[in-house]
Amino acid sequence: MPPVFGLIANQGSLKLMPVYLAFFFILLLVMMSKTGKLCHNK
Repeated sequence: MPPVFGLIANQGSLKLMPVYLAFFFILLLVMMSKTGKLCHNK
């Protein structure tokens, strides 16, 4: 993931880092929720 952010920062600026981190944090929460539902149903 750091190389991907490097490419994004080269095109934009380092001010995008909070947005980048928030996106992956939300993605993490969504995937944890889906995994919990799948495991709880079995």
